Amino acid sequence: MKTYMGIVLINNIRWASPRLFPRQIILLVILSAVWPGPIFATEAVEPSADQSNDKAVGESAEQPPAPAEGKRGPVRSLVQGATPEEHARLVEERKHLSAEAAAFGTDPTALNGYFELTYGHNEYTNNLRLDTATAEARLPITPNLIFRVTMPYAWADLNGPGGFTKNGLSDMTVRAGGRLYASNIVALFVGADATFPTASEKQLGTGKYTLGPGGALAVPLARVRSLFFVVVQDFYSIGGDPSRADVHFIRVQPAVNTIWSERWWTIVSATWNIDDRSTGRKSTLNLLGEIGHNFNQHWNVFAAAGAGVAGKDTPLGLDWVAQAGVRWMFPGTFISKTLFGGFKGD
Repeated sequence: MKTYMGIVLINNIRWASPRLFPRQIILLVILSAVWPGPIFATEAVEPSADQSNDKAVGESAEQPPAPAEGKRGPVRSLVQGATPEEHARLVEERKHLSAEAAAFGTDPTALNGYFELTYGHNEYTNNLRLDTATAEARLPITPNLIFRVTMPYAWADLNGPGGFTKNGLSDMTVRAGGRLYASNIVALFVGADATFPTASEKQLGTGKYTLGPGGALAVPLARVRSLFFVVVQDFYSIGGDPSRADVHFIRVQPAVNTIWSERWWTIVSATWNIDDRSTGRKSTLNLLGEIGHNFNQHWNVFAAAGAGVAGKDTPLGLDWVAQAGVRWMFPGTFISKTLFGGFKGD
């Protein structure tokens, strides 16, 4: 729709001063002789077919050419691929990486089950030597809910004043949670962690019940055949021996799990413990490298070594650590029915 100049002029005449009225009449007479359309149009007039065609041709000439099919920005091309073919390949690669990490038992957001036994030797800067044999069971109750129990047996030897040599059960940790969201790009696990003062000796545990939220985020990186994940846990004491110190610390564990083949994987991880009990320097940062091998659909073995990077001057500052373990995977769930609904992407 096109509105002609006459509408504007009529509005100007309506509100013009009487002294200017003759000049406006003269202007209208001149315009009526040269203007191609009606001057005193009181409403919009439809343009002619020729005018519409001319306008369409002009607008199409002014518009930039449409981008070629499959053209994407640099970030989007890196994540999703520059072409539809590459996008499809990356989607399948991400699904394959997630499936492999789940089969190895290294994806913290996966909902498959396993039984695991790990032996670890830890040397601390306060002359404490700690050996642990840890049994862990991850039980898939339903297709979207797991229950995990971790039970360590410890041998502790502290040289120096007030030293001791003790062995026995340590504190048990229980986790319950489920996968809240999953797609080929990201997976999110949300749950809660609780510890129980099951230590048979005072020196082998905290003497406190703790409870706190926990979660894990996993992102498959198809171009480097790796799974990046981060696990966050918050431990807060809610009861127990009143003579023992309260517990409140946050643990953050980012890691890169590289899948080298259908049989081999490595993990490079960091563990950051942030102690909130005081304003003093209580945090520690430890680095760990792991290599693992898959024998078949059930059996996996792994070995790891690491060292303390920050917080060595704290009571539990780590000097170095060595670990080895075996993991037996099993498929299926105890209950086939889903208890709560989650979100699933492409």
